[in-house]
Amino acid sequence: MRGTRNLIVGCAGCAILLGGLFSLAQDKPGQPPPHERQIKEAEVPPAALAALKKLAGGAAFTEFAEEVDYGHTVYEGSWKGPDGNNVDAVVTKTGDVVEIEEIMPVEKIPAGVRAAAEQAAGKDTKITYERKTLYLYEIHYKKDGKGHEMMFRAMGSRYEEGAKGGEKGDDEDEDD
Repeated sequence: MRGTRNLIVGCAGCAILLGGLFSLAQDKPGQPPPHERQIKEAEVPPAALAALKKLAGGAAFTEFAEEVDYGHTVYEGSWKGPDGNNVDAVVTKTGDVVEIEEIMPVEKIPAGVRAAAEQAAGKDTKITYERKTLYLYEIHYKKDGKGHEMMFRAMGSRYEEGAKGGEKGDDEDEDD
């Protein structure tokens, strides 16, 4: 009887401990996700920094970050765009552009996007619009007499339209 009670108390204690550890491991509001860290300009690889400077066109950088994106380390630079809005660019270590994100004023957003956003969020909800430009590379080839088409991001990861996050495993294939 005493052994059973000790077992139950021990299991309950472990569950409480694990729950506490789990809650500590969760992302905190306003903090970068665990796969992203702020870095200094000197920590950005030379080719990545050159690409970011070219994209910024002489604008002063506000911050740099190193992040792991689908298992690949990429570098992000942020600056103020011509409208004073924040612009983020993500590049590989070798300077290949992965994506550019730019906060956009509502008047520059297509009417269809605004209408869909208001319907989803509610008309009186404050909405922030961001234009995201993904750099994708589509390849076409024939194998075993069949035509194939695939898209990749600059890091070499497979991109699939409609897939969650746009990513798909590198070993999957699709026939045309």
